Amino acid sequence: MRAAALPSFAAIEERTETARLLAAALVFGGVIFNFVLCIVNAKIFSISPAIVMLAEMGLIGASLALMAKDATALTVILLGFMSYAAFLSAMRASVDLKAIRDVIIPIIFLFLGRRFGSASMGDRLVELCVWTVLIVGVCEYSFLTQYLKIVDIRSYYVARGTVDPASIDTTGTGLFASGIRPEGRTLLPFLGAHRVSSIFLEPVSMGNFGAIVFAWIALRNFSKPARLAIELIPAVAVFVMADARFGLMVSLTAFIIYPASRHVGRVILLLAPFFVIFALAVNGFLNADVIWDNGLKGRMILSGQMLSHLDFWEAMGFIPVTRFVSDSGYTYTLAKFGLVGCIGLWSLFTFAPTASEQAWRYRLFIGFYITALLIISDSVYSIKTAALAWFLAGCLEAPDPGDDLPTRDDLPTPDDLPKMEQRAQRI
Repeated sequence: MRAAALPSFAAIEERTETARLLAAALVFGGVIFNFVLCIVNAKIFSISPAIVMLAEMGLIGASLALMAKDATALTVILLGFMSYAAFLSAMRASVDLKAIRDVIIPIIFLFLGRRFGSASMGDRLVELCVWTVLIVGVCEYSFLTQYLKIVDIRSYYVARGTVDPASIDTTGTGLFASGIRPEGRTLLPFLGAHRVSSIFLEPVSMGNFGAIVFAWIALRNFSKPARLAIELIPAVAVFVMADARFGLMVSLTAFIIYPASRHVGRVILLLAPFFVIFALAVNGFLNADVIWDNGLKGRMILSGQMLSHLDFWEAMGFIPVTRFVSDSGYTYTLAKFGLVGCIGLWSLFTFAPTASEQAWRYRLFIGFYITALLIISDSVYSIKTAALAWFLAGCLEAPDPGDDLPTRDDLPTPDDLPKMEQRAQRI
């Protein structure tokens, strides 16, 4: 038997580095693909809901393929969730593909970060995303009329079937409905009512993105105050451009969460969202007839009203909820996954081991980010921001970038070839 040529150390290292670059590219693709499709819809050919779905599934499928080897833990978790999803589908006599996708995205991109990421890769990816968002955002703000001819936001959301054509443009500008703040912006009011959306096409996701990258930059530079102040300037610019009041408030909690992380146990993290659900539901029940406004207090009342309208079977996920609940992330989550599913998924997030104190700090922030954001919307599930957030969390759980590479001593030597040939013949 003729011995097969063995890969060199350099070849193995090159393949591993290529896989890491592909992983980062998939995450960046998750952030930007809607923006690209929006341009395609305006200038090349019409986009359909199926194309958007295929693009998203392509990113998820490619991520899975990249992790196909030695993915036992990932496989077990996915099979467990899919079994539960099948049970809910049987109870409802229908399959909710969006709900399945909402959970698969965090799982896939978390494991992608664990497998191919590193803290330094997270730094580079955040920098790339932030400057892409800012450059596109400046173009949108400075040349809005010309920008909307290329990035036709209204037509794209109509084409993908997300909104009704009659309700998409309430601003008269071609921007998303929330792209203008009629009462005037809060952050630097002299910039006008326009809330920049950049590559996210709507400002809510841009604010969520700002919170994710702000917390990451704060985490990575927490012990260097001077550098931290400089590094945070681009992230703050994201909030200002989008006039993202809620996102800025959430991100500032990083300066409380990180120093207190050693004193916050897993039980507190586990109970936090369920305490919020209870408090919101009671508030909604007590204010059932109150007319809400678009401020934070009003949105909390609305979220509580939606929660208090769920009956037992809807809260358990056993019957489908067809009314609109996306303005209350907690109502949406209970309706889609059921109380048992929510407890199981959140317990998995809470009690999974952490690799370092930095990883625990960022997990606490992500936990607070999810707990807070679900009060006002279900946007936490959007791949535009979820892919990056969960990949970064995985990067902090990853081994050293060189740990999964064999050393030169691990590679076979010429003396090992006869033994390898004998084993191959026995097989």
